[in-house]
Amino acid sequence: MLKSSAVEALSSKVLKLLSEVGVLVENDEMVKLCLAKGCTAGPDHRLRIPPQLIAEMVAFQQKSQKQEARDEELVETCGPDWAHHLAWTGTGEKFRKTLKKKFLMQAFDCGPTTFYDYQAGKVRPVNTEVFDNMMKFAEATPEIGYTSMWYRQDMPPQIERIASLRRSMDLTSKFAGIEAIYPEVIKYLKEASVVLTGDPNSSAYLAGSECMTMPLILEKRSAEDILERKRCGVRRYHVASMPTMGVSTPSTLAGSIVMGAAELLGGMAVCWCVDPESDITARMITLIADMRNGNSTTFGPYYCQYDNAVRQMFDKLWGGHCMVEVFFSPTSRKPGLQTVFENYYGTTCRRRWDKDADIPYAGMGTLFNGGVGSPTQFMLDMEIRKAEWAYGRPIQVNDETLNFDEIVSVTKAHSNFFMSDHTVRHCRGMWNSEYFRSDDPYSGQAWDGSEKAILDRCDEAWRANLAKWQPPTFPAEQIRAIDQLVARAKKEFGIQ
Repeated sequence: MLKSSAVEALSSKVLKLLSEVGVLVENDEMVKLCLAKGCTAGPDHRLRIPPQLIAEMVAFQQKSQKQEARDEELVETCGPDWAHHLAWTGTGEKFRKTLKKKFLMQAFDCGPTTFYDYQAGKVRPVNTEVFDNMMKFAEATPEIGYTSMWYRQDMPPQIERIASLRRSMDLTSKFAGIEAIYPEVIKYLKEASVVLTGDPNSSAYLAGSECMTMPLILEKRSAEDILERKRCGVRRYHVASMPTMGVSTPSTLAGSIVMGAAELLGGMAVCWCVDPESDITARMITLIADMRNGNSTTFGPYYCQYDNAVRQMFDKLWGGHCMVEVFFSPTSRKPGLQTVFENYYGTTCRRRWDKDADIPYAGMGTLFNGGVGSPTQFMLDMEIRKAEWAYGRPIQVNDETLNFDEIVSVTKAHSNFFMSDHTVRHCRGMWNSEYFRSDDPYSGQAWDGSEKAILDRCDEAWRANLAKWQPPTFPAEQIRAIDQLVARAKKEFGIQ
């Protein structure tokens, strides 16, 4: 992505930006900790981060760079939330073995706040009814290995994440990473992790990130999140930057790469000052300004080039630990062809960058930069990914699959194999798409070959799965413990 000379030129500007301009940290306690580690304060209240502090952090990061890179490979298949959970629970290798034999995928990325109602043709906020249906749909769909926890809009936000965790236990066993929108929720998600895993040190159900704000600002909420994680003994910090190129960064790749890399490296250095030798990772999520309408989009070649160039710099110079997803989310707001195209374009660009990686199609049922969830689109995305998975299976060669006597017999008889016993035994093993058909679209039947016909079938399919839902089973002691946890949280936040 970048030539060696470009990496050197850009990295020098990153270090110069951090040491001479610095990061604005909106928390006095954190500022004191950074000053104690060698940062200096300027008249504009920004913390200058010296290169030697960066070098100290990088030396530690390099010790686990190979393992982190191995964990990051899961992102290409699972998406970031599920990949993190597999890494934090030590089940990544088990998942890799399972995937060789059984198709599984994540649904709905990080968690939508709105739902695309295909039948009504409109978007509506996620309420408890929608939440319940999506959790049930995940539980009833065997190909879903993990689902994000959608954000309910019909309950107090301080308690929503914890209460939704408890509610999910009645609906599905496939949830995990949950973001603490409020730092005060971290201790409850830490405790819930211990309850659900049985590991006293676990924080596997706590996801989320310390989000940087352009230009080079660690704002109040993220600072408090970092300090609360340290207080609770989590010792895991995930710094994210989500700039819009052409708005919060320059409109050229070189300048934007410097800004994005400085944000991540600066945020990681601040975490290092607060809690040295902890688990510190980064995540680059690029948006691009569409100059025709001012929208922030996740589409186009710059998206992949920007993200992967930043990652390349971290891998080469700063100890790795910089996560880049295959493709964050389509910008399109409706299920269908444009959504598939955006998913495929992002996936294809990433495949060209990681030529040796086994990267599946990136779609997982989200729209509009991840904010909208569509089970209709998910079924279409899943069908595409299942087709790719089927292609990657090894060809079986044995006495049953290579029935040579039949080949000889049919050939001598100048016949065909269509009605043979061997064909009858194996014809159902020939993969065919549920939604992309070879029927004559002009025959007057229900399937007319149109995009709408495909989406109609996808919408019918997820509703059919939902109708098959059966509740999961969690141990009674876990349910009681989470009930008590939610009750304490409601009391703390003054919620009846």
